[in-house]
Amino acid sequence: MRNYRISVVLLFLFLLTACAGNKAGTLPPDGYVEIENPAFTMSKDAPATIWVPRSYVETGVPRGGELLKKGYEAVKQEVTDNAPAHQINSKAPHAAANFPTIKNRIATLEVGQNGLLLPFREKLKSVSAGILLEPDQGSIANFGPITSQAERLALSKSLYQDLSSNLVLFIMAPDQIAPGKKFMVEIHDGMGGGVLREVDTIISAYNAADQATRDAAVASVLVSVTGKMKEVIALVPWYGRIVAIDGERVYINAGKEAGITIGQEMKIFRGGKFVPMLGFAPGEVVGRLVILGFVGPDGAYGVSKGGQGARVTDVVGFE
Repeated sequence: MRNYRISVVLLFLFLLTACAGNKAGTLPPDGYVEIENPAFTMSKDAPATIWVPRSYVETGVPRGGELLKKGYEAVKQEVTDNAPAHQINSKAPHAAANFPTIKNRIATLEVGQNGLLLPFREKLKSVSAGILLEPDQGSIANFGPITSQAERLALSKSLYQDLSSNLVLFIMAPDQIAPGKKFMVEIHDGMGGGVLREVDTIISAYNAADQATRDAAVASVLVSVTGKMKEVIALVPWYGRIVAIDGERVYINAGKEAGITIGQEMKIFRGGKFVPMLGFAPGEVVGRLVILGFVGPDGAYGVSKGGQGARVTDVVGFE
């Protein structure tokens, strides 16, 4: 149908310019001007010039070739508008910010004894927010209380060293769940320990004597918070660590499970710092890392290219 409409437009405009050419031999030249023959669809014997009314030129009426071009472009645009999405804008440049999506390693902890850690983890797992880690509770207990933000900051840094957790989530809710109370999750940057964001919601009203309504209220809170959490986590840039170097092989703490692929190229950063309420800002780019293979379920190795080489203290990423 589309090809048919294009053919009709071309035929109409061909006849239009052909008629204009015939006027050159049947009408007097008074009031006419000679122009280039725009009918490029005509036969090879068509005249090089034709006569058209002077008013066509003076009033800006488009010539045959221009009409043909405009008619073709109009039909082409209509075809494009109705074409499948993958056929449109095939030459559009790729977005500069289209970095690979690598899963963050997320540790979850509970402040207090509200009993929401396990259901929170299950909800977070259901929205595929990242790779969920379960810190050893014995080690956490030995670390001491985490009631203050400074203590949570220090624990976040410790978990980054021990578990390579990019993010640490602290669940904070009253030990006695009740309507109108706030349920909050503090998102810490593992690399710097600082707070990235606080996500909270209010526990809705329910009948305290009815366990089913209580469970429904708690479930609603968890769904709301984990939905917000996923949106925030998706915006946090991923950074990995160089954990070992053996000859030319450089090992990092992310692999298949995180979404790393063979041949992927990363930047190697040296140093960096945590910017309060913003996140980790990497330091100087000192080279590139090209992934060659995997180690275990979530490790990989590659070779360093260019720059100053790699060190165990360096960070890798795609920024």
